[in-house]
Amino acid sequence: MRSDTNPFLGHEHRRPDVDATEAARLLETAFGRSGIARELGSHQDRNFLVQGEGEGGARFVFKVARHGLSRAALEAENEAMLRVAAAGLPYEVPVPQPALDGSLVTTGTTSGGVTHDLRLVTFIEGEPLDEVGYLAPAVLRAHGALAASVARALEGFDHPALDRALQWDLRHAADVVEALATYASTPARRALLDRSMAIAGAALAPLVGDLRIAAVHQDVTEANTVARRDAAGRPMPAGLIDFGDLSRTWIAGDLAVVIAADVIHDVARPLQVARAVTLGYVGELPLTAAEIAALWPLVVARAASVAISGDQQAALEPDNAYVAETRDEEWAALEAVVDVPFALAEAVLREAAGLPPADRPMVKLATSPVFDDAPEPEAIDLSTTSVALDGAAIGDAGAAGALVERVRAAGGLPVGRWGEGRLVDTVLDSMDETATVHLGIDLFATAGTAVHAPLAGRLRLRPHGVVIEGGILDLVLDGVDPSAGDRTEVAAGDVLGTVATAGPDGLPPHVHVARVAVPGLDAPRRAVPSLAAAWLELCPDPSSLLGFLPGVAAAPPEDPAALLARRDAVLATTQVHYFDAPPRIERGWRHHLVDTSGRARIDIINNVAVLGHSHPAVEAAVARQLHLLNTNSRFLYEPMVAFAEALAARFPAPLDTVFLVNTGSEANELALRLARTATGNEDVLAVRGAYHGWTVAADAITTSTLDNPRALQTRPAWVHPVEAPNTYRGPHRGPDAGTRYADDVRATLAGLAAAGRGPAAFIAEALYGNAGGVVLPDGYLREAYAAVRSAGGLAIADEVQVGYGRLGAYQWAFEQQDVVPDIVTVAKAAGNGMAVGAVITTRSIADAFGAEGSFFSSVGGSPVSCAAGLAVLETIDGEGLRENARVVGAHLRAGLEHVTADHPLVGAVHGMGLYQGVELVRDRETREPADAEALAICERLLELGVICQPTGEGNNVLKVKPPLCLTRESADIVVEALGIALRG
Repeated sequence: MRSDTNPFLGHEHRRPDVDATEAARLLETAFGRSGIARELGSHQDRNFLVQGEGEGGARFVFKVARHGLSRAALEAENEAMLRVAAAGLPYEVPVPQPALDGSLVTTGTTSGGVTHDLRLVTFIEGEPLDEVGYLAPAVLRAHGALAASVARALEGFDHPALDRALQWDLRHAADVVEALATYASTPARRALLDRSMAIAGAALAPLVGDLRIAAVHQDVTEANTVARRDAAGRPMPAGLIDFGDLSRTWIAGDLAVVIAADVIHDVARPLQVARAVTLGYVGELPLTAAEIAALWPLVVARAASVAISGDQQAALEPDNAYVAETRDEEWAALEAVVDVPFALAEAVLREAAGLPPADRPMVKLATSPVFDDAPEPEAIDLSTTSVALDGAAIGDAGAAGALVERVRAAGGLPVGRWGEGRLVDTVLDSMDETATVHLGIDLFATAGTAVHAPLAGRLRLRPHGVVIEGGILDLVLDGVDPSAGDRTEVAAGDVLGTVATAGPDGLPPHVHVARVAVPGLDAPRRAVPSLAAAWLELCPDPSSLLGFLPGVAAAPPEDPAALLARRDAVLATTQVHYFDAPPRIERGWRHHLVDTSGRARIDIINNVAVLGHSHPAVEAAVARQLHLLNTNSRFLYEPMVAFAEALAARFPAPLDTVFLVNTGSEANELALRLARTATGNEDVLAVRGAYHGWTVAADAITTSTLDNPRALQTRPAWVHPVEAPNTYRGPHRGPDAGTRYADDVRATLAGLAAAGRGPAAFIAEALYGNAGGVVLPDGYLREAYAAVRSAGGLAIADEVQVGYGRLGAYQWAFEQQDVVPDIVTVAKAAGNGMAVGAVITTRSIADAFGAEGSFFSSVGGSPVSCAAGLAVLETIDGEGLRENARVVGAHLRAGLEHVTADHPLVGAVHGMGLYQGVELVRDRETREPADAEALAICERLLELGVICQPTGEGNNVLKVKPPLCLTRESADIVVEALGIALRG
């Protein structure tokens, strides 16, 4: 990387002294064009946007080259652009335009007498990738694919200018940094620069002979990438500009440039960024093992050369706004990449490139037990699926104590498993990924127990323990109070010290044993899930060094992708799942969901788990009842009566009679049968865009085109959709909106009457839940119910989503409208996830149903279902969850309104209590649904620790309907995460 004579000493480039006025004159003279719009940012040149004549006229970029850039280099750029443009790639590149003299490169002289080379190229429409903010993994993959596609299009391209000594050619990075190092703006930056180049150079030295060389763009950065939004609202790379760094150099350096640039957007997660970019690149242009090994040192070298070049340019041109805006970000990126262990980076990138793990020396080592006369090891399960831990163990390392004592009491050696994502390390209410996956094995023993060396080597003391340097590996033993001295040689079996009184990580006393395959690598005790696979490769299972049988102390692999493949192979494709790459969620606690890696996320869509996930009251009630009896509802048992009494007591007169079923679909189906039997009529009025279930009749009255795009065209003749009372999106929005929407109900009834038919029922959610929690306009249900009853029909309130105290101020949503329905349906929340549903009506309507015979549901009203249902009602009261919905719901609403107030994508915040919705629109005037943006935001929220999904006819309303135990602290995290997602 460093030459004998440094060609970059005294190397300085200043942008041409050309302003917009001067550029317009040069453009007119050389190209016969006018229309300079504005200057575009540039590091060392001058670029100007040229607006073509007329509205919508083609746009161009006028380029004024700096001194020191040869005519041959500009001609090479032009030839490369033309070659890539002709390659048929799904990306655009600038196309050079001829000057008045017919050349693609011409000259012009400024009014001050300075001559510059000039070019005009086509302008690529879109938004620069460096202005879109957050880059999703799919965008990063596409960015890598763009770079590789252009590199492939340039295969075989040759030009004499490609062999110039270019500042940005990573083969010269050491020379560039050496030449510019004196420009470092602080001593700390100079020290960082020197350290970075020293370790990068040492890592690259043995690899350079194996790195392929070709013509590459070498500047596929966000500033040079033009993006356009795809169907999911993501800014996908669509074009590439600025071929000014074109060189014949290392192919791996081309990818390193993309990674180093993209890391600037996410300095907290450099390896995750690099993995995504590399996946895209190698999908188009595979790299060799040597190139992958060199990739991270090249990333460091690129980051160093960019950072110091920025300091130099700022010193040369203090008024260069383009440089001033990026300098601090570039130094932050250098700090981020240089702190990544090169071995870890190589492991991550090998996996992304589809290469097997790097070969490690394998020698059978003589080993000895860690403890004298230790009993047989027995693994304790601290994972997220452990049935030995309840939800209260989340984040509580001390919860392992009971499991440890249980194994000891049975005469075994308690062992914590390698590769386990542990529930006791899960962190709640965090937007950041936290380290949960253990890279070693924990041997639980009494404090003061003698600890022996498992193998021979040199001892190195470290905080909380020791390291045995075994030549081809390091063996870490944490949780040891050492008695042997630092740098002493130990033999297998020698006493190292004793088990410390306080165990690392808050666990009971234990020795944490980790095998580190790369000597000298400072491995953590735990890894974040996204890097766990790489860390586990570098820290393989140490069982063999401890004399354990394979698998005894290793956790089962955590592979959501494999489980998803199994699901797709056996389930119908119409049974959809959330998210593009869903995490494997096997644990819930209160308003949190925990995946099998130990990552916790706030659940803001689960109105089913009204009390919160895994509530002890429901668990205990169900377990007790299963222990006693579970049978069908024709038997006499107390739980059915108690549940029905408690449920009926929560409704106003005359609603006093209960039917018990399993689901909301069944409840709504039964409600329709009740209405038809009681009225003798068949026709039903249903609100457009509503969802009422999937059974035949419930689906018939479901008019949501989101759930069924052909809903309005395939309804049976007895279904009559009425205007949705949506005061944000519907036609009526004023203070009389309730009456005007009710007019459509009256008009529909009049049409039925004219045809000699009467209605059986009008069914509607009492708060428009399927639209995202839209509160109905005042008076709407009062007038609609009156009209339907006058015509001989019944009023059905679907409270499946919106009832059970979710609105906070009201037990049932119909109370907000100051009405009493004839029939109410409930489910979802009724069993906190158990299959519990009910229809509540009057005695007279229920008795009329007897004309159709007896009613029976095998599981609906079973003892277990009723035990769960009763526990839910008692807990809502006992824990004050309705009041919590009111108070925390108001706090959440205020936060949502504040964070979305000035964002053009947010049209409205709907709802009340803990049933709310954030409606996203592309235009606040037209209210065009921002469906793709909503999906993209939900994917981003998943990364930020919040589970959310869209709803509404436009699939553009973010659901906010969490369990009623949501806390203010979690609500604040939701608001902050949404603000980040909206900002990009």
